[in-house]
Amino acid sequence: MKEPIVIHTEEDYERAQQRVEELNAAGESGDKERELQALAEAMLAFELRRDDAQD
Repeated sequence: MKEPIVIHTEEDYERAQQRVEELNAAGESGDKERELQALAEAMLAFELRRDDAQD
């Protein structure tokens, strides 16, 4: 089993965005879809934490 994707910093978030772009440019595969889903969840969790910290 692979490690979960966790985003802790703005730099991590930017790298995740770049990875999403790379995956979208690649061919279709089941692994691609699973990684895109994991990235989306990690990015959302980071955005929610960041928004909570700003409030």
